[in-house]
Amino acid sequence: MGAAEKDIRTVARRYARADDRRAWLEAGLSFGLYVTAIAVALVSIGNWWVTVPAIMLTSTMGLRIYMIQHDCLHRSFFTSRRVNDIVGTLLSPIAMTPYQATRYKHNQHHTYVSDLDHRDAFEIYVMTLKEWEAAPALERLRYRIYRSPVILILIGPFLLYGILRRMPLYGLKTGIGDLILHNALLAGYVWLVWHAAGWPGVWVWLASVYLACVFGSLIPYIVHNFEHIHWGVKPQLDFKTAALEGSAVLDWGPVFHIAMMNIGFHDLHHLNAKIPGYKLRAAYEDLDARGLIQSEKIGVIEGLKCLRWKLYDEDGERMIPFPKSPDTATRSAGCSHSQALASTRKPAQTSS
Repeated sequence: MGAAEKDIRTVARRYARADDRRAWLEAGLSFGLYVTAIAVALVSIGNWWVTVPAIMLTSTMGLRIYMIQHDCLHRSFFTSRRVNDIVGTLLSPIAMTPYQATRYKHNQHHTYVSDLDHRDAFEIYVMTLKEWEAAPALERLRYRIYRSPVILILIGPFLLYGILRRMPLYGLKTGIGDLILHNALLAGYVWLVWHAAGWPGVWVWLASVYLACVFGSLIPYIVHNFEHIHWGVKPQLDFKTAALEGSAVLDWGPVFHIAMMNIGFHDLHHLNAKIPGYKLRAAYEDLDARGLIQSEKIGVIEGLKCLRWKLYDEDGERMIPFPKSPDTATRSAGCSHSQALASTRKPAQTSS
């Protein structure tokens, strides 16, 4: 382990301590804003100039609560493991995912980040260029449909959180009781919405969930599907490389960072998942000021352009679009890789 790696881990570790006072403040404000927003949305049905902004705020705060539950999954939000688990479970009907089952699945994601041998642990499956070239036509068609923005962003996330997360098979490994409790809490919440505003209220709630699914799905997609992401296999793939080069930073501005609990600093999160979200930006800025972290920073427009990346080219070490033909893709990838290598070579020194 080099000195720089020791330094980055040492500095990051200083921030990997929960602050209960800050945690309760963040949780209380987020929950309070969520309840206020959904209440305004329900009572203003018919006055869409009020309802629509209230739905958008409900969606935003729902995502923020999802990020709080995410920190609870890592048991980093509060100092107490038990409090993390209790709060994470109680937030599950808003986060739309069972706590213990999601904790199991998310820990797999962190364990196997950027590991080509364990791509099933990722939210979004990635096929390599070589696999694409060897795949039959039907498999290519299936993958094209799966990787379309309509499926990955507009339809898939809502089906995942609206239906599949009600009873995920991997949840059987963590206990059926967690799934039953989650669905009971969710059913109770939906009943409260229906009791307050009838079926129009349920549709308003569903609209907020749908928006959260669409926008929320862009975050994991972009931070793990940018052009110069590094994928590899162990033991050659080490932890630091997987964390820092298998994830990016979403440079979407301070409002985004506040709203999403700083989840955009995703490479640092993968390096040390014990840093709570409310400290993640400060930790990143400290490391950045010391020159200890060099991130792939992605803006909003560049992030949306990441939707064109479909396959991982192992030789070129980058994501590429679907090729027009296998031969063209191979030649293009090889040429780009050669040019990239040439650009990194230092010019030969000449003697004076």
